[in-house]
Amino acid sequence: MSRRVITRDDIAAVIALYKANHVLREISAQTGVALQVVQNLVKRFRDLGEDELPAPLPKSGRPKLLSPRTLKVISRQVRSNPSLTAREVKERNPRLLCHVSLICVQQALHDDLGFKSFRARRKPLLTKRQKENRVKFCKKYEAWDLETWKSVLWSDEATFSVTGSNGGRVYRPPPPLIRAPPTVHSEDCSAPCLAYGLGFLYVLWCW
Repeated sequence: MSRRVITRDDIAAVIALYKANHVLREISAQTGVALQVVQNLVKRFRDLGEDELPAPLPKSGRPKLLSPRTLKVISRQVRSNPSLTAREVKERNPRLLCHVSLICVQQALHDDLGFKSFRARRKPLLTKRQKENRVKFCKKYEAWDLETWKSVLWSDEATFSVTGSNGGRVYRPPPPLIRAPPTVHSEDCSAPCLAYGLGFLYVLWCW
């Protein structure tokens, strides 16, 4: 099936076959480029003096409203603060985004930058000392095997509440090309939970 949209490789193939004295209809059949496009390429090639390949014509359609520089600014802000909403991004950048709608900013975050909106993962709000104690506990018992852990009876009780919003939504960036730790458990992409305070659920369990 012939096509009208062509790349530089298509242009090079068409001109190479033309230089090899193939007729235009054969060139169209071998490359899959529409016959009219082949005719126009050969004509432009002749007009250029047959010294260089004709460049692809600019694509038709409406140009993007946001420049690559603006997209880079938005990406940097959302990566540093994943809880930002599209409305807040627009309000923070009045000079860059005054000419676009809120929906355009949302589409830029999702389609152009690859950010996806997720509900923040709830994690315990720990102090620095609590984190250090947990690491010490893990290192102390890291040699225990599964059978030893099965002989332990665990119990706990807590009253849970969420600080701030009820686990609001955050933007998580697309995965990088190289292997890196996931951001789902990072502090920026999680909602801290307290085991005290104005909680709404009291739990006691053993296992």
